[in-house]
Amino acid sequence: MATTTFTVRQFYNIPSEYGTFERPASTFVVTGSVSRLLVNGGRTNLANDSMTITTQNSSPYIANSGTSEGWWPSPDISAAGYGIIVGGNEAYTNSTPDGRTSAVSCWGWVAQEDQPTNDAEFIALASSVLGDFYESVGAAKNALRSAGFYYQYPVGFDGQSPNTGDGSDAA
Repeated sequence: MATTTFTVRQFYNIPSEYGTFERPASTFVVTGSVSRLLVNGGRTNLANDSMTITTQNSSPYIANSGTSEGWWPSPDISAAGYGIIVGGNEAYTNSTPDGRTSAVSCWGWVAQEDQPTNDAEFIALASSVLGDFYESVGAAKNALRSAGFYYQYPVGFDGQSPNTGDGSDAA
């Protein structure tokens, strides 16, 4: 089964008005129709992290932890943690622990004992987040990816986003 080596994920939203971009070193990118999220893969000292990103419509776009889109911690996804769904829509406004406003939102469900129960929790959460009902895991995953969302099951269960790089959440 797919597992992750990260206890807490860090996400960074790149506003859509900046267009396409190449991912910075030590990150993965999740791209959808309404958001582009950087997922931290190996960057350190995120509280002071700064990235220069050359984008289609702004060259360069300076991304750093002091901006409103700065690194946003996920819930704990350890063995006793949660499954998560994350979205980077500019319409989201959430306060971060350090007082910034973030454009990244995290939803989660408490880890269950088996795959079918986690699947049911995932479908219910995806349906709630997107405001539509999905009858299967596959339909929920497709809808989330199409809307630009990242998702990850609890450690030890199949259900990681397929586009975040080898050794992280590859299914």
